[in-house]
Amino acid sequence: MMDDQRNNTRRIMVFQLIHRARKENLTSMRAEDMAKCMDVSKVTMYKYFASKEDILSLVVSIFKDYLRNEDMFSLKENDSLLDRYQKSFEQSLMINFYFPEQFFEGFKLNHPQLYEEIVDAQHFRFKQLEELYQSGLEKGICNKVNTAIFVLNDEVVLRRVLDPSFLIRHGLLLEEALIDYYDMQKRTLLTDACLQTLDDTPVLELIRFFVSKNSRYL
Repeated sequence: MMDDQRNNTRRIMVFQLIHRARKENLTSMRAEDMAKCMDVSKVTMYKYFASKEDILSLVVSIFKDYLRNEDMFSLKENDSLLDRYQKSFEQSLMINFYFPEQFFEGFKLNHPQLYEEIVDAQHFRFKQLEELYQSGLEKGICNKVNTAIFVLNDEVVLRRVLDPSFLIRHGLLLEEALIDYYDMQKRTLLTDACLQTLDDTPVLELIRFFVSKNSRYL
């Protein structure tokens, strides 16, 4: 029980770090700055973590767990492909918000072993999306798409949309930009017949909640 409580506290502290330091290069942060992001003293931080490397390892573990979300990629017969597609859109949004480009660059330069774990998790997600799109194609739900380019498009566009300077330059509000991107993406992936029956409510509610919660942190 004590181990579970300790592990839960460790994860809460690291979630705080990820959220508050998302624009920083985590691998280059000082321990004092990490503790500040966690809302604890440096002494308290080291009661829960053996070292800075221990913290970074848990950051990567959380990233891997999110990309390997079994519920999202479940292949149970009664699961809706459209529901899974909408959940994958949510996942793309969260990945590109909480783990921007400098996150990957920092690990690539300073912690190559942890970076390899990140790449493995990305590859796992890519293969799951590829299977999802292929299953949708066979069932007449999805159009034929190049998965690599489709996923790359998420990375490129969402990162720019989440950049306040881009929004200001083009006179856009974050909520309308995300809704417009979702609308463009679904029209690329889904067949006309599916678009006529698709309920966008879950994604629209997600976007509105995301903007209300996170727009001040951009």
